[in-house]
Amino acid sequence: MSENALYRGITWHKRHQPKVHTFQYSLHLFWLNLHELETLSRGRLFSTATGSLLRFRRRDYLQNAEQPLWQEALQTMSDLAGKALDGKVYLLGQVRWMGLYFSPVNFYFLQSENGDFTHMLAEVSNTPWNQRHCYLVDLKLQADSQKVFHVSPFNPMDMAYQWSIAQPGEHLSLCIRCKRQETEFEAGLKMTKIPLNSNSLFRVLLSTLTLKTLFGIYWQALRLFIKGTPIHSHPTGK
Repeated sequence: MSENALYRGITWHKRHQPKVHTFQYSLHLFWLNLHELETLSRGRLFSTATGSLLRFRRRDYLQNAEQPLWQEALQTMSDLAGKALDGKVYLLGQVRWMGLYFSPVNFYFLQSENGDFTHMLAEVSNTPWNQRHCYLVDLKLQADSQKVFHVSPFNPMDMAYQWSIAQPGEHLSLCIRCKRQETEFEAGLKMTKIPLNSNSLFRVLLSTLTLKTLFGIYWQALRLFIKGTPIHSHPTGK
C-alpha cells in the first residue's frame, strides 16, 4: 500500500504590525514517502517522468540532485542536529505543474521506527534571489529558531521563529510566528489528508496551485506596499 497522499486545506497569513494584514487561500500539498518514489506513477497525470502534467523532479529540491532526496534530507537533518538521525523521510510540498515549479517552502518530516515524527526540516526559498536555507525543528522540543535567511522584504532579520507543529496524520496543522519583542507576523497550514488518485490529481490540475501561489505572494506584497509597510532590503545589498 502506497503511503503517498495529498493534503488539502488552507494556508493563512496574519501580520500584526507595523500594519495589520490578513489573508488565506486554499491549496493542495503533496505528501510523498521519499523512499518509495517508484510508486508515484499515475500515467500522464503524475510521475517522475518528463511529460507528466504533474511531475516530481529531483533537482527542484535541496542542493545535490545526484543524491537520493531522502538521503540528502536525512544527512542535512543530521548535520543540523549535530548527531546521526535515522528513519523514513516524507516530503510535504509542491511539484511541477505543467512544467512550472514554485514553492516558497518545502517540509521534510522524519519518522522513527515507532511511527512518531521526530524532526521537521524546513527548506525555505526566497524570491527573486533564488536562494535556499534549511531550518531543523526537533518536534519534541520545538525550540525557537533565530532567523538567519532573508525571505520577505517586510520582515527584518533580527527576528526569531516560534514553531507550533502537530504530528502529521489525518489532519495536519503547522504555525510559525515571527517575533522580536512580540509576534509581528504569523502564518500556518490547516489541512486534511486525502488519497493520491486520479480524481484528486485532476482537482490539483484544475486548482492551478503553482500560479496561484506565485500570484498570491506578489499580490499580497503589493497590498502591503500600498499600506505603507516598511521594506527591509536583502542584508547583502543584492
